[in-house]
Amino acid sequence: MRLDVETTRAGPGCLLVLLCLLLGCLATPARALVLSASDGLGRGVQLSGALEIQRDPSGRWRIADVARGAQRSGFAPLEGPVQEGFGRDAVWLRFSLARTADAPARWLLRVRPPRIHEATLYAPDGRGGFVETPLGDARPFAAREIPDHNFVFPLDLPTEPAVYFLRLRNDGPSLRAELDLWQPLGFERDRTADYATMGVLLGAALLAVCMNLIFGAWLRDGLYAHYALYVLCIAALSVNRQGFAAQWFLDDRPERVAQTLLAVNCFFNMVGTAFMSRIFQFRHHWPPAAYFFSAVVVFNFAAFVLALAGHHAAIATWVSAGSTASTLFGVVFVCYLLFVRRQFQYLLPASAFAVGTVLGLYGLLKLWFGDRVPGVAPDRIYWLGSMFHLILLNVAVADRTRRAERDFRAERERVLAVRLEAEQALEGTVARRTAELQQTNAALHEEIAARARLEARLRESLEVERQAIAQQREFVSMVSHEFRTPLTVIDGAAQSLDISKLGAEPVVKQRTERIRRAVQRLTMLIENILLADRLQPENRTLRIEALDMAALARGLCESFHFPGASRLVLDVHEPLSRVRGDRALLEIALQNLMQNALKYSPPEQPVHVVLRQTDNTVQVDVIDRGPGVAPADAARIFEKYFRAETASAVAGTGLGLHLSREIAIRHGGDVVLHETGTGGSTFRLAIPAAPLGPGA
Repeated sequence: MRLDVETTRAGPGCLLVLLCLLLGCLATPARALVLSASDGLGRGVQLSGALEIQRDPSGRWRIADVARGAQRSGFAPLEGPVQEGFGRDAVWLRFSLARTADAPARWLLRVRPPRIHEATLYAPDGRGGFVETPLGDARPFAAREIPDHNFVFPLDLPTEPAVYFLRLRNDGPSLRAELDLWQPLGFERDRTADYATMGVLLGAALLAVCMNLIFGAWLRDGLYAHYALYVLCIAALSVNRQGFAAQWFLDDRPERVAQTLLAVNCFFNMVGTAFMSRIFQFRHHWPPAAYFFSAVVVFNFAAFVLALAGHHAAIATWVSAGSTASTLFGVVFVCYLLFVRRQFQYLLPASAFAVGTVLGLYGLLKLWFGDRVPGVAPDRIYWLGSMFHLILLNVAVADRTRRAERDFRAERERVLAVRLEAEQALEGTVARRTAELQQTNAALHEEIAARARLEARLRESLEVERQAIAQQREFVSMVSHEFRTPLTVIDGAAQSLDISKLGAEPVVKQRTERIRRAVQRLTMLIENILLADRLQPENRTLRIEALDMAALARGLCESFHFPGASRLVLDVHEPLSRVRGDRALLEIALQNLMQNALKYSPPEQPVHVVLRQTDNTVQVDVIDRGPGVAPADAARIFEKYFRAETASAVAGTGLGLHLSREIAIRHGGDVVLHETGTGGSTFRLAIPAAPLGPGA
């Protein structure tokens, strides 16, 4: 009975041991790939059948988790290359390698294509740990132990099976990887062939560019320059797709590799789409097709800008989808041209683009569906397809040149025939036009003589007008001068009478004030008349000095003898900058504004003079409480001698506002009607503040 109890207790333990053994068997690679001395020399040894795969959606697993942790049992056999499509999940590969005793210990593991963001190999170190070797286009090219445009990991293989792990991840572009093993000698041969093939492709591209630039210069046809740019884009795309750009141009900028590849791809799509629309004359045959291809160009330009801005990972899928849609549309439309419209002159360029189209569609289908699409990897046929595409397209462009030359000769013969006919017609036309020209010349001579007489009369009239204006100015100056002397005497006499003993009497004081106000009004009238003459273009000379507008306005308010001057209320908002201007002119401008406000304000209402500074402008607002300016007169109140009908009861000449504005404009400012209404008007004088400096 005790034996039965012990057996019962031991049963679950045995089952647990058996389960662990079973999971351990499942967690180890199914079989090891054993390499012999003859492998890896003529061609690489593919690892397609010896791989196991496990996906890491979090991207946070470590080698300890995958090799000995909970994830070690999640690997599944993988037939064919790694094909994960568009995404950012990390992928772990597990494989077991060994070599025969006569095989060399040093081997090279090559991972293609070179468009993988992260590729990290974990090789056993013989002590239960792993040696980490990080590669990928996110690392500088100079950090690679084996300098190659693909990712190459050096391996020291033991004779006993050893388990290796490879972690792969892409940041947006489709993840596809092929693994093969090489002996160093075989790898050098294959790498030499790769570089030679790239050299042949670049040489052919350079030759095509030079030829088409020459053709474009000869024939004056921009299509050849467009094709030369298209060939350069093919070469640039090949250099980036095959990893040579990371080696030659971006060896110290690994973060730019994926970004540059997508940017070059977008630029190639722009140039190729526009070239295809141009060579097949989409706009001529069906304008909506040209509009669609123009939209594709705009889409790729936007993607190109986003790729340069660092958003390449987010738009890679959209760029591939857009390329597929535009390619399919182009195929359908070209087939329509060939088989429906029977435009067989496009047969050669259609054949050239067919190679590129088939190649592009094949590559995209392999990227999306993997081994469900039969055939070899797209990178295997990329070289040959690019060469055939360039050769056929060169033939197509050369055929266009041949047809252009043929059309040119036919056109030249037609032009010669037309020229002979035109020469005969021209002789008759010349004789007829000669007679007409003689008649026209006679009429022209008569018209010139008549215009000369009119010009002489006009000069005489202008001279008479200038003399009249000069005499008028001389008269105004003489009269103003003659008026000033008696007015000065009258004002002096009034001042003397005002300060005498009789000046204290109310009647005398009232009359002396009236005399002085009348003298000042006449003086301002004379000053305005003289100022109008001074502001003429030929007399525009200012006496500039630095002025304090607050002090100037304060002095005017204190010395102003116009009726009601005591109603002037000065309000200064400090601080105020100085202005540069002519003191006499600015005083006249302010006097006119103040006098205008006092005339139109009720006798009991004050007139406010407000000074403030806004930004770099000193503003003087003169605010009255008059009836306001009628809307019909608002646009004309600054005209010379203009007086509104509502102002007929108030004495004035119509010069005050006009002269104030002219003075402000001469100083770089202006006078405007800022506000108006039944409650009064606000006229604003704005003068630029003087710049700070030694002379300010």
